[in-house]
Amino acid sequence: MRQAVPSDAVVTSGLAADVADLYERTRAQIGDEDLDHIRDVAAYSQAIKDRSRELLQHGDSPDAFRRGVVLYALHTLLEFSELGHNIMHGSYDHLPNSGEFHSDRWQWDFNVDPREWKVMHHQNHHPFTNIVDKDHDLGYSIVRLQPGQDWFGHHAAQLAVIAPVLLSAMSYYMGVHSAIAAARTEGRPMLHPSTFEAMTGLIAKHAMRDYIREPLQAGSRLLQTLAGNALGTTLGHVSVFLLVAMEHHTPNVDVFHDPGPDETPDQYYERQIRGTTNFDASARFDNWLKFILADVDYPNPPDFRIFYGGLDTHLEHHMFPDLPPNRQRELQSAVRALVARHDLPYNTFPISGLIPFALQKLLLLALPLGEREASNPLKLLRGPIDAVRRLAYGARFRAHPDSPYLDAPKFFDAQAKVVDVRREANGQAHWFRIEKPRGWEHIDWAPGAFISVRVCVGGETLVRQYSLVNDGIGAAHFEICVKRVADGRVSNALNDHVCRGKRITLVGPPVSDGPFVMDRVPPRPVFIAGGVGITPIIAMLRKFAHETPDAHATLLYFNRDERSIVFERELRELASRSGIRVVNFVDHAPTRRKGLVQERISAELLAREVPDIAERDVYLCAPGAVIDLARGFCAELGVPEASFHTESFSPPALDRPAAGADENYRVRFRRSNIEAEVDGCTTLLEAARTAGIDVPTGCERGMCRACVTGKFSGRTQLDPDGVQLARITVCTSLPISDIELDL
Repeated sequence: MRQAVPSDAVVTSGLAADVADLYERTRAQIGDEDLDHIRDVAAYSQAIKDRSRELLQHGDSPDAFRRGVVLYALHTLLEFSELGHNIMHGSYDHLPNSGEFHSDRWQWDFNVDPREWKVMHHQNHHPFTNIVDKDHDLGYSIVRLQPGQDWFGHHAAQLAVIAPVLLSAMSYYMGVHSAIAAARTEGRPMLHPSTFEAMTGLIAKHAMRDYIREPLQAGSRLLQTLAGNALGTTLGHVSVFLLVAMEHHTPNVDVFHDPGPDETPDQYYERQIRGTTNFDASARFDNWLKFILADVDYPNPPDFRIFYGGLDTHLEHHMFPDLPPNRQRELQSAVRALVARHDLPYNTFPISGLIPFALQKLLLLALPLGEREASNPLKLLRGPIDAVRRLAYGARFRAHPDSPYLDAPKFFDAQAKVVDVRREANGQAHWFRIEKPRGWEHIDWAPGAFISVRVCVGGETLVRQYSLVNDGIGAAHFEICVKRVADGRVSNALNDHVCRGKRITLVGPPVSDGPFVMDRVPPRPVFIAGGVGITPIIAMLRKFAHETPDAHATLLYFNRDERSIVFERELRELASRSGIRVVNFVDHAPTRRKGLVQERISAELLAREVPDIAERDVYLCAPGAVIDLARGFCAELGVPEASFHTESFSPPALDRPAAGADENYRVRFRRSNIEAEVDGCTTLLEAARTAGIDVPTGCERGMCRACVTGKFSGRTQLDPDGVQLARITVCTSLPISDIELDL
């Protein structure tokens, strides 16, 4: 399976631009003829329902009941497909005379609350299509139809128990699923009574019409009308469910791990294309339905494909979700050419194979089989310990930490096992060796790179960055060293609670760019480290000693006292077997130990220890105050700015505007349903915290991207002219207009 992430995805340059061009050209053509079409479809749907009611209540032919049930089901299918599904995507919102066909005004004859469906579908399904653990439509919260989905205990009964119950109650389950998914998307309690208020009101209205009022109006045909309405609405909702389920669960589509905040527009559209299929209709079945529809008195009915509107062109729909369905059909040949040009598949699946496929998958995936075992279930038996672990995690409804089901690397929030731990600096720090997650074997990095770790501390999600202390060329593991610091919540938690065999969450692959990364070994460099700032420096020293063992370098290492020195033994070893000179400086008077100098950084010290420092590259990592001093001293001694490379643990001050503090903007946090008013000097992260919203953060300077958040509308100082970024780092974003965020 392809993974839509920067590190190894097939990125097709220009895909998003081609999609946007085709979209703009088509959208410019939308007008009154499209509204005429959808009005015609709505009228036809009502005519079908009227004829169904007439046949069920008053039909006198032997097959009146059967035809009434089928017409009711077709009305339900039409209400979802060509009508509601597309109208509520805003296909006609921009037209001045959209009327009842505006997404905020449309009311469909379908047992799902429109607002909840829009939240579930627009805010969850489309942005996160086929992403395991994020797309609520992947398995519809209850079944397992893709081997890449996690296996849980209830899946063992999905064919024998869940599927029959689900199908028989489908006319109501779709409303239940939408209500729960909307609550999850908006961060509300999923099982609170308020979650089901809109749905129960809709069901009560439907039940009153179908099971009380219309049967009573039928007189002697009360039972036929009651049964026909029940069968018709159930069959209609089941038809919708099966068609929609097919489009993201067939064997020809991919599923994905969360690509994280760095998914590019090209990768987004590639995921939509690979994760979606159209279906090929059955001419025989369609002809039978057309025969039933001939009973409806409607002059010049629309083309039969309206019953599949947006479902048989679902790939086009996921590329252009707010284009009317008739336009999606017109675009099919152009889309085929577009995806072929970018070497991507145009997925189709025969509708005639739906039922056999579904039965096979429900049976096979009732077992904890992943993508690697799906074609040969006996493979699972070759690893009995792994099989038992899958059963154990699934039975407890816990996600398996190794993600063994989806056979694709997970590059965002990946679980990594700690394989070794060692105390450093007399217990003031711990060194951790971390196993690379599966699929990361090829990832390299340069000295100076860092990795982001996500930790939950006291119920709050935090992200921190740690320099990799090992050179990444061909490395089999990640190595970090974490020192205890006053009020260091994450660092202290790692020191206190992480031991060998534990797992930690890596936000993403190492970040190996920027001015502090040492891609090449410079001649005769000077390294200056303060405290735990030795962590990226020692990776550079290792690279220097390995690649140029006879060359000369100098390390000036500053600490509070002799007990604070990190990697002291290794530094002595590096000095003994290479041309690296190590000088340790401490604030407090040293003991009788040799090799410790009581002195703080100064221009005189630098000139004495490295007389030709102006001719060398200087690599410095230390607390911010030390960096500021060293920068001034080096400039005084003639070190060019281009030769001064630094990293700091303190984020630089955000350039807040002098003007704009008096101008206020409204910030809406959509999922939390909270609004706040802030000035132009307040970051969106600060606004979220003030509103009591937990946002995962890390460096808080826009580098680690832990706080990347979706932006639905509005502009910040980071938006380029004429462009509104869809995803922003809230820690560095200042509003310059009203803003709506996905928080």
